[in-house]
Amino acid sequence: MKVEWWVAMSETSIPKCEETILPAAYVRSLVWDGDDLVDWLTGGTRYRLNGETTSGQVNYGHLLDAAISSPDCRYSVLYTKLGTKGVITHGTKFIREINRSYYCAEAYEYPVAIFRARNGRYILAHCPNEYCRLELEDLITGELLTSKADRKPPDFFHSRLAASSDGRYLLSAGWLWHPMDHVRVYDVDTALDDPTHLDGDGLSPDNLSEESSAAFLGDDRLVVALGVDINDEEPPQLRVHTLSGAAPPIITETNAKLGNIMPVGETHLLSFYEYPKLIDWRTGAILKTWPHIASGLQECAIINEPDINPPMALDPARKRCAIADKEKITVLAFK
Repeated sequence: MKVEWWVAMSETSIPKCEETILPAAYVRSLVWDGDDLVDWLTGGTRYRLNGETTSGQVNYGHLLDAAISSPDCRYSVLYTKLGTKGVITHGTKFIREINRSYYCAEAYEYPVAIFRARNGRYILAHCPNEYCRLELEDLITGELLTSKADRKPPDFFHSRLAASSDGRYLLSAGWLWHPMDHVRVYDVDTALDDPTHLDGDGLSPDNLSEESSAAFLGDDRLVVALGVDINDEEPPQLRVHTLSGAAPPIITETNAKLGNIMPVGETHLLSFYEYPKLIDWRTGAILKTWPHIASGLQECAIINEPDINPPMALDPARKRCAIADKEKITVLAFK
């Protein structure tokens, strides 16, 4: 079933959105593989946009409750969101296990990302030994690429790792005690050459505490969602930073409670707190909402419960997302 929304606005072009509903019960995870959606936790169940479904072939049990994939979906990490265990797979073929520190693992999501560096190598970013020590590994062999004896990482809980689409930058939207959310961005090539780059603020812009989330806006910009301050005196903000230069950030205020975000083209983004909201980040204006789609209650890095968000697959490159509930998957695709 498809529903089309269109809103005309004189001062800006608002993306057209097509909503597609796919019958799907008991979805446990979602990633994009081309135009298909795959649930690796049910052994690779595949949902096609025409409504066809192919059942999975492997039983991974229920300890693992989340999954991510490389951009080409060749490799995946299945992990326990508020636990310490993860496994790397090639399709449904097991490659190896990974782990993280137990310390506060029950409070925030397992820090993990997989991407291709600019030299074409598949990289695993995670924290295998210490919660505060971010490492880069060869995804397939497990070779540690950032080993160095004199590394002294600060007291920072890495989480919500993500790489820019060109593999140049790595984002960590984590937290530090007492607690306070914070965004850090690292240059991958610099980190591979000098691993101590991962032990500081990296290229992170100033004043990014108390953020809700962050996402890459293209390959060279970062959009950060800042939540309401501790006294609820300031409205939420969106800040767009250029990573390769010293240009001041573009700052706008919005009435939306933001939560996790996904860029939609160069000038818009989706906010996922409670339900999707389309926002023009240049003005902070909320242009369209989908209150019939429950998209989670995550406001910050600390979540304390694994099912705070439904299974979701985000595809900013193709301006689309997929959100599951107990009976269906809803796809929002923008043009």
